[in-house]
Amino acid sequence: MKNIIEKFREKESLSLENEALFLCSLKRIECEAKTILQEAGKIADKIYFLERGLARTYNYKDGRDITYWISTGNDFIGAVASYYMREPSYKYVETLEDSVLWEFNYHLLEPIFNKNKELGNLARFFTNFGMSLIIKRFDGLHVYTAKERYDLLIKENPEILQRVPLGIIASFLGVTQETLSRIRAQK
Repeated sequence: MKNIIEKFREKESLSLENEALFLCSLKRIECEAKTILQEAGKIADKIYFLERGLARTYNYKDGRDITYWISTGNDFIGAVASYYMREPSYKYVETLEDSVLWEFNYHLLEPIFNKNKELGNLARFFTNFGMSLIIKRFDGLHVYTAKERYDLLIKENPEILQRVPLGIIASFLGVTQETLSRIRAQK
């Protein structure tokens, strides 16, 4: 609970009453590695704050595994577009390690955000913040070389090589595993 409270407090201050209301609307979940939190073809009713563990968002296309997002903790994970647009997702969300998550249930939170201006502002802030991260990632795939993307990933998240299989890292970087091996050999 401490990590999620700190994450929200660093971005937006809430009255104690609204903080309590917000936190009572979340559900703490502990799950094992390889737990599927979201299935492709279904509307995402939940997104998650990953307090501890490892998770990814991915799909399969033409027999290939494509990883869109990797969360190593203190970060959100989910099929965000499906959650907000209320359309079926083409993505899966799965834990890669035993994990502790906080569940944000759309049907519980949306009425609260609509009725409570302070909590609605908090939701809007985090939606905008999340979209900024997604746009930054999208831009990086188009602006940076594969080596620059790798270097940036290692700079921002150095423990990722010890925790995430290389095939998933390659997919996340938009390269083949062979290309990733060549990039790593240059170090």
